[in-house]
Amino acid sequence: MTSISIIVPTFGRADRIERVARNIHGSTTTPHEILFVYESEDEATKEAIDQVAMLLDHRTFAMYAIKNIHKKNYAGAVQSGFNESIGSLLFLGADDLDFSMDWDTPCVSLMKEEGVSVVGTNDLHNQGVLEGWHATHYLIDRSYLSRVGGVIDVGPGSVNYLGYDHNYPDTEFIETASHRGVFRPCLESVVEHRHFVFGLAAKDSTYEKGYAKLNEDAALFESRRHLWAYGQGNQ
Repeated sequence: MTSISIIVPTFGRADRIERVARNIHGSTTTPHEILFVYESEDEATKEAIDQVAMLLDHRTFAMYAIKNIHKKNYAGAVQSGFNESIGSLLFLGADDLDFSMDWDTPCVSLMKEEGVSVVGTNDLHNQGVLEGWHATHYLIDRSYLSRVGGVIDVGPGSVNYLGYDHNYPDTEFIETASHRGVFRPCLESVVEHRHFVFGLAAKDSTYEKGYAKLNEDAALFESRRHLWAYGQGNQ
């Protein structure tokens, strides 16, 4: 049976947990679990996840608090979530998204087409997303990660490259999937990214932390791009 593990890395935003959980569960029609991944020092967020989990009806879905045991960044949190997940599909989310009703149905349908392992949703704002060649948040077939992994020079079991401080893991993942011919955009599936750069959220300390090493992340990305951009990666 098809099921989705929705991985939501979160840090310093305990007040968002209930809204995010209710939005995901109320908008997702496929059987699913929500894995909020927190950092060990962020006790307020862990407490909020546990409290919200007690409020919700778990007869139709599951919700868990997962501690990030990898590098303290988005990619590390995603890896920790993946390692604890059970869904046949995974969605890499965030705590500043707004899931539209039945967002998952067109993605799951597209995933059934031959050769498709990664399906990008429509965040409504990123130009690359709107043009159909990029995705900031996306659905992944678990078997793809188990077979070849999302990171070319790490291999099976990998999702995002852990070396970035915060920026570019999605870009590397999607470019790698595109190089392998397994990525498809699904613009009818709307999962809006309500990010401060689009004027949809306040710039808080979590956003500031994420942008602190933007230039270093960009340089790292360019240094790695030869792995997939010039056909040297495994298929």
